[in-house]
Amino acid sequence: MDQARRSGASWTDIGKSMGVTRQAAQKRFVPKKPGETNDLDPSQGFSRFTPRAKSVLMAAHNEAKAAQHDEIRTEHLVLGLLSEPEALAAKAITAQGVSLDDVRRAALDALPATAAEVPELVPYDAGARKVLELTFREALRLGHNYIGTEHILLALIEFEDGEGPLTGLGLGKEEITASVVDFLRDLGPATA
Repeated sequence: MDQARRSGASWTDIGKSMGVTRQAAQKRFVPKKPGETNDLDPSQGFSRFTPRAKSVLMAAHNEAKAAQHDEIRTEHLVLGLLSEPEALAAKAITAQGVSLDDVRRAALDALPATAAEVPELVPYDAGARKVLELTFREALRLGHNYIGTEHILLALIEFEDGEGPLTGLGLGKEEITASVVDFLRDLGPATA
């Protein structure tokens, strides 16, 4: 968002790109008081991630270590999503007629060869870091103040931009977004 503002984008333009009003966009990104953080800010680290989303990140790390990879890639994040079959992301995938087993096979097929050395704490590669940044944008776009598995899924699809294991299986951002919105609406305001 700072990049959009620095490039000269108006709050109206930013709001339009997010599907909200100028005031709503500005409210989400401008601290209320000097030194106060925004409701959803990537600099907060993983504090806004739900327990299931954090579990997905741990599973992605474990998948990378098990596969003897020296970086966590986007494919590991996809595999991490599969570790939470009851989460919203998995439900949104299966609602599109795609099985979680097919997603697993596609992600495994996209993984690179093993690395010579694997660090104890496997770092994220540039693509996975970008996906984690995109999760915040996806949450803001949907009006959420948390990062859930659904935001990780949407960020992965956004990052793939038509070329990756998820989009290769026919998963599209619009359809996944619609499924997420439907599931959350069915859950009701108390749990959403």
